[in-house]
Amino acid sequence: MLMSIGFLGLISCASDDGPPEDDPLNSSIGETAPDVIGVDEVIRFRTEDSEDLWGSIFGSGEIGVILTHMRGRDQSSWFPFARIASDSGYKVLTFDFRGYGKSTGTKDTGMNRDLEAAVAYMRAKGAKEIILIGASMGGTAVIELALEAQVQGVVALSPPIAFGRIDALEAVKSMIIPLLLIVAENDRPYYSDARELENAAAATQFLLLTGQQHGTNLLIEHRNEVFANLLAFLDRWTDDSLLAGVQTES
Repeated sequence: MLMSIGFLGLISCASDDGPPEDDPLNSSIGETAPDVIGVDEVIRFRTEDSEDLWGSIFGSGEIGVILTHMRGRDQSSWFPFARIASDSGYKVLTFDFRGYGKSTGTKDTGMNRDLEAAVAYMRAKGAKEIILIGASMGGTAVIELALEAQVQGVVALSPPIAFGRIDALEAVKSMIIPLLLIVAENDRPYYSDARELENAAAATQFLLLTGQQHGTNLLIEHRNEVFANLLAFLDRWTDDSLLAGVQTES
């Protein structure tokens, strides 16, 4: 089932934040990360409160895409889409929230500071436009930071309306940038959370998928449909002239 709300038609191809650890998309990054297909650079950057976060850069260009992971997963859950997006000319950053992978700090805390540091890193490296995409708790985080970070758009997969002190519902009430919400119809209570966010936001797309997969687990069952809609969102709300490999007239 597919529903389109608002400003852009969606593309259709016909639990808890800690799902089982046997996710087939989850292949943790380590010291050999440069050998992971598609990873151009393994990076480390520091948060305002002095935690060291590890991440991976895919591609180049002046449009940055930052992908944030769900609870119980790490940045590698986003690698399949990061490769696709970088092949389309975007510079993509995946990273591990504090306490995940090799990143320092306590798990499931300070995600707003982690995301602020990721945005600052991408801007320091030349990103002129940024899109934030997050799964589950990562989706809640990208919604809350969107206005302050002055990004071009936000996508959230299965986002809770709140996670700890991060309140996406309050943030979305003042959001004026494009927002795409993606959720499975039987993913309870996150389907209801996504509907509540949709009703509170000014400009929203809503992609409703079948089944009950949560967060980046949607990339297993609905890979082509989700990827197509993510790429369409990026294309619609960013400046194509900033893509890697695009020549501008002098």
